[in-house]
Parts: sequence; structure tokens; C-alpha cells
Amino acid sequence: MVDNRSTFNLTEQPWIPVRTGAAVRHIGLRELFEKAHEIEDLAVPIPPAAAALWRVLYAITAQITGLNRALTGSDPGDDVWTDARNAVLARGALSADLVAEHFAAHRSKFYLFHGDRPWMQEPRLVEECLVASGVNKLVAGRPAGNNQVWFGHFSDVEPQPIPAGEAALHLLVQLYYGPAGKCTARRIAGHAESNSTKGILRSTTSFHPIGANLFESLVAGVPGPPPNSNDDHDRCGWEQPLLDPLGRPPEPTWPGGLLTGRTRHAVLLVPDVTGTLVTDAYLTWAWRTPSTEARDPYLVYDVSREGRAYPRPASSDRAVWRDLDSLLLRNAVDSGATPRRPAVFDGLATLPAEVRDRLRLSAYGFDQDGQTRDRQWFSASIPPVLRHLEEHDPITAVHIGELRRSAEAVGRRLQHCLADAWRDVTSAASREKDRGGPWPVRAAQHYWPAAEREFWTRLRTGDVDADPWVFQQLAHRAIDAALSPTDEADLRIARAVEAARRRLSRALTKETR
Repeated sequence: MVDNRSTFNLTEQPWIPVRTGAAVRHIGLRELFEKAHEIEDLAVPIPPAAAALWRVLYAITAQITGLNRALTGSDPGDDVWTDARNAVLARGALSADLVAEHFAAHRSKFYLFHGDRPWMQEPRLVEECLVASGVNKLVAGRPAGNNQVWFGHFSDVEPQPIPAGEAALHLLVQLYYGPAGKCTARRIAGHAESNSTKGILRSTTSFHPIGANLFESLVAGVPGPPPNSNDDHDRCGWEQPLLDPLGRPPEPTWPGGLLTGRTRHAVLLVPDVTGTLVTDAYLTWAWRTPSTEARDPYLVYDVSREGRAYPRPASSDRAVWRDLDSLLLRNAVDSGATPRRPAVFDGLATLPAEVRDRLRLSAYGFDQDGQTRDRQWFSASIPPVLRHLEEHDPITAVHIGELRRSAEAVGRRLQHCLADAWRDVTSAASREKDRGGPWPVRAAQHYWPAAEREFWTRLRTGDVDADPWVFQQLAHRAIDAALSPTDEADLRIARAVEAARRRLSRALTKETR
């Protein structure tokens, strides 16, 4: 492997896309923190890479500001950390001296290519893996091997290299969202294993606060310490020593270890001779033993009746407004499981009101299965809603939950009633082949966008406690939209659909109470 120690240092090389106004440019880590108060937002085009990068930036923010040490010497119950966080916000910018000092001291940790310790990578793979995995395996969205085509046609016969900065973003995607199951074999102590467990964020949606500028977003997004936290041995993933992969993974210390040190995959990038392109990569397992359980502070967790908590799965078919009450309420109400809002929202509730009330939210999701299949990634922006957090506006927060549940109940019954109607007018063979038929799909395509518009209109006007039966009207309009002219002319279909309308209205009387 070529050791290009001096060619690509992430503190200086431009690799992070950021936006100010309509202008997008790429900068390194040091400039990002120095000018965070002048930058509006990140402009990372790949949502899972953005979600992973935010966690890296939060961890560095905590180190630069000292928020990772704000509890040292404090008494239990004191609000020392919140006061320290709000004091940092009040300055309006990060100290240029502290930023320079931090990256001067840690510069050696941020080489993307390094023979001894490349950033967030496992240098031992060059000896422990008999073959490389290929650059197509690294790049999210490229097909590798016999996998399906997603964003473009690429071949393992003639792999196309990618710029080093872009490779750093795909590295993060693999570390946080990597697949489970078969992987490149890694041999240690004479024994080879070729399977891995899934990444810690696989198939999840992350929610992040977005302020007036990047500085505000970074400080607001640093998660508060967990109960009884007073850990002065915290290390980020790039600071952790190389440990025995057959041993126990490092404990998820707060905040750096929690945010950047829990990967289940080991990756090594292979650069070209110039150190500006990545031509190959190794991707394999990082640990054989399970990691210590830890909740990510940017995910919604659903808690089952048995008390088991699991991250809410990402779904590209589910708009993020349907998770809003799970963000505003500490314990929202839902069917089958009790949602727990992301832990970072506890800290957002203690922000100064003028900051809290202008924060937007960005959601980054990756719809995947639990193994290897990647369906779709997505992102969404939520307007300022944090003034309705349960701590500050509990009545509106509860009404938002009731309104969302009303929309869900109507949408659920709409699907069932139309599926029943389809089965009533089709043959046994068609019922087996088409199951619910095309009507529920067509109706959903009309109902959910209309329900979302209605939801946001009510939230904007403060009419969230109004009569929720408007969703029933939207459902009936969706039925009209789902039927084709041929359907409407068929008497049998007209009767079945009319029966479906009656069942829909009767069911809603019970479900929306």
C-alpha cells in the first residue's frame, strides 16, 4: 500500500461541502470550525453520509469547546453542562485560537491515508484480508458483484476510482450503515471469518437541529451527558488504540466514543500514487463479540410492551411529519410500542428560547433491510417546531399527537377498505396474484400528500385541536382519485366502492375516538 502521509489531511484538504446562500463550496475541517458562524449549513448530497458526518462534527465541537469535560468536578443534579453549553452559544462563534490549537494538536489523527493509522480505518487489513473488496463495494449506490443497479452502471472488471474527499464520505456511510452477513474474509490468529453484523445506524432516520448558522447547529446538536456521566477518558473513533478484533469492543464513552467509536465494520481505503484518488478498498468485520448496548441520541426508539427498545426503522414511504409527536413528546402515544424521542431533544428543551424557537430540523434516512439490501435514502426539512416541545407547550404537543393519530387511523382504514373492495370484484386467481389490488396504492398516493398539507396548515394556524374528521373527507377524495373511468362505469365496482365508503366511515367513528 502506498503511504501518502502528506497528501490528504482532512483538516486542510477541501472535502466537506457547505452552503452559504446559494453558493456551495468544499472546505476542510479546520476552516469549517473557524468559519462555522459564517456558514449556513452542510450541503452533503448523500443523506446517510450527512447523518454520519454530523456525529463526527458534534464530537469535535465538544472537544474544542470543552463541553466533553463540563461535568468534571460538578455535583450531581447541578445544571453545569447546560450552563456551559448555553455560554458557548452566547459567544456566537468558536474561538479561532481554540480551533487552531485543537487541530495543531490532533493533525496527525486526520490523515486519510497513513501507513500506521489512517483516519477511521483499520490499517491491518492489508495483511489480514487476502483480497480487497473493490471500490464499488465502498461507494454507496454502486452495484457490486451481482447486486442490482441503483444509480448507475459500474463494473468490477473496470472499477472507476473516486476523489479522496468523496471517498471519506462513503467511508462514513460504510462505518455507520454497513450491511450484515457475507463480507470479505479477515484472517486473525490463523482463523478466517467472512461475516459481519450490521452498522449501528442501519435502516434508521436521524433528526438533527439546524440553527441560523453552522456554529449554532453544531453547539445545539452536541448531546447532553447521560445520567451519572463524569467520564474523563472519552476518545473519538480516530483516537482509540488498535485493539484485538477478537476481544471486546471499546465501551461507548460520552460523547466521542458514543458518536464515533461504535463501528461494527473495518474499512481501509487504497489510494493511487498521487493520494488524490481511491482506487480500491477493504471492507470487512471489525469485532466478533457484541458491543455494549447504547442508544444513539438522534434516533427515535420504540419500546415494546416487554420493555425492549429498538430504533424506529426508516421508511421511504413514510413522511417525517408522521414522527413529529415522537420528537416533541417525551413519551408519545402509538399503537403497539411506546416511542422515546431522541435524547438530544432533552438538551434542545433547555436552550435559550430565542435559539430554540428558530431551530429547524433535518431528517436523514436510509431505507434498508437488516442484511444487505439498500432500498432508498432520503432527507427532509422540518420547519421550526421546538416551541411546542412538551416542556414548553404540552397542550399543543399532545394535540399534534392526536392529529397525527387521526390521520394515521384514516389512512390505515382507507387501505383496508379499498383492498376489501378489490377482493369483492375480482376472481380468486386475481385475488391471490394482486392481493390488495391497485386501488389502495393509488389512494395512498393522493391521501398522504393531502394529509400532510392539512397537518402543516393546522400547525401553522394553531388549529391543531380542531375537528380531525377533515381526514375522512380527504380519504373519500382519495377513493375518487384511485378509480379509473373504466372502474367508475362498472356497476359491480361502483357497488363495492360504495360499500367501502360506508365501511370507512363506520370504522373511523371507532378508531378516531
